[in-house]
Amino acid sequence: MNWKMTFQVAATYVGAVMGAGFASGQEIQQFFVRFGNWGLVGIVLSAFLFSILGLGMLELQHRWKVTSYRDFFDRLMGSRLGGWADRLVSILLFVGMLAMISGSGALFNEYFGISGWIGILMTGLVIALALWFRGEGVLWINTVLIPLKFVACIGIATLAIFLAKTGDGEGIPIIPSFVVGNWAISAILYVSFNLTLAIVVFASLGRAVQKPGARLGAVLGGVALGLFAFVIGASLLRFPDIWGLEIPMVAVAGKLGDWPAFLYVIVLWLAMITAAVGNGFSLLSRVEDSGKSNYGNTILILMLLLIPLASIRFSQIVQLVYPLFGYIGFVFLPTILYFWHKVRNS
Repeated sequence: MNWKMTFQVAATYVGAVMGAGFASGQEIQQFFVRFGNWGLVGIVLSAFLFSILGLGMLELQHRWKVTSYRDFFDRLMGSRLGGWADRLVSILLFVGMLAMISGSGALFNEYFGISGWIGILMTGLVIALALWFRGEGVLWINTVLIPLKFVACIGIATLAIFLAKTGDGEGIPIIPSFVVGNWAISAILYVSFNLTLAIVVFASLGRAVQKPGARLGAVLGGVALGLFAFVIGASLLRFPDIWGLEIPMVAVAGKLGDWPAFLYVIVLWLAMITAAVGNGFSLLSRVEDSGKSNYGNTILILMLLLIPLASIRFSQIVQLVYPLFGYIGFVFLPTILYFWHKVRNS
């Protein structure tokens, strides 16, 4: 068993899913907390689906020997539909990167009181450096940063649950998102839009994750995502006075003091970086495979496009990207399960 690969795949899975929306608590608030305690049951369901679908996804990738998400979509849906999925996902990956870089600017401006452009440029530089080292850079940055996020996120949320005093009253009512009013369907839709990100990241890494231990890593990554979400959900349920805030988990951390809040802002920034690196590597690999530009030049072009556009409001980008990813992913869930069952019995 290659335990290093197991850990790297688990960390990459978490990194692909745990972006700004997850770490901020906004996704957990919208998809689970608004259903009360049933939302926690929904989180357990989502962890099970993340593990099963992650295992199936990597096993299909191994059997089909795919090295890009276009190859994976072609095998999954046929060349015609796969082509449409490829083009749409490429656009969404770009917009997803834009959301993370834009969010970093807002974070630096709101919590550090400095120009948002400093945050945008710093984040862009870190992302570009990680992307320069290709798949190894993606695996490395997730291997280093994900444990830091795990310890800080779980630690702060758990301490707040047991040590902080519950606030008085209730916060802003949580405005229902595009999801339906059922906790189970909400959990499935949550998995569907996040799985789209995981598909493109793992498929783009190609043979780097087609090694012993990789599939166990996908299962453990799903479990870790469930643990993250459960602790965040439990902490938000404990403090109804912060419901409806843009970044509720920073408010949870603030109940422990200024330093925990500052630490959580750093965790949130790291979450933005890891999500953007995963999206960026998938997009760069696809462009390189198409033969339209080499890898290094595409990094430069991508940054020159993203940084000027990063002044667009983070919340406006998220409102567009997340629903689109969700409805695209809704097609992939049953298709992955069908082909996984088929290859296992062939």
